[in-house]
Amino acid sequence: MAHKQLYDYEPKEPVLLGGTHSQFSADGGTTWKALRGAQEIGDIGDIAESVECTTIDDNRKMYRGGLKDSSEKELTIYFYDDDADQKALIDAAKTQQTVRIRHQWPNGTMASYDLKLLGYQIMSGSADGFMQLKVSGRQASDVVWADAENEEQTGKGGE
Repeated sequence: MAHKQLYDYEPKEPVLLGGTHSQFSADGGTTWKALRGAQEIGDIGDIAESVECTTIDDNRKMYRGGLKDSSEKELTIYFYDDDADQKALIDAAKTQQTVRIRHQWPNGTMASYDLKLLGYQIMSGSADGFMQLKVSGRQASDVVWADAENEEQTGKGGE
């Protein structure tokens, strides 16, 4: 039995994460430092918790979106002991500063947000593994999404 398709679909190639560039700013976005060696940048975005708002008139539970909450974030980075930008990020993590983070994926999609740093650790590994840092924090602002073609880049630094 033939059926009507809900929409036309032509498979496309997904965007690989390789080639994603990340930066951070400790001065609100005036100057940017490269976040070199990133292995994982964590989930980015906001999700509202559901809040029940059922009344006695309803015959099923009703929900609305509550306040947005951001999950804990961990940036996993290869440790480069001669990288001044990485040292600046470690110093900011030691003092639990809030930094501005921005990522640009290979397709030009950009995201920027504030990240309240909560510290860092050198991760455990194996004898033939590379030293890695885990910088922990929590997203502290809404994510601003942009396209690199339309993004006015100021204080590009870290290049």
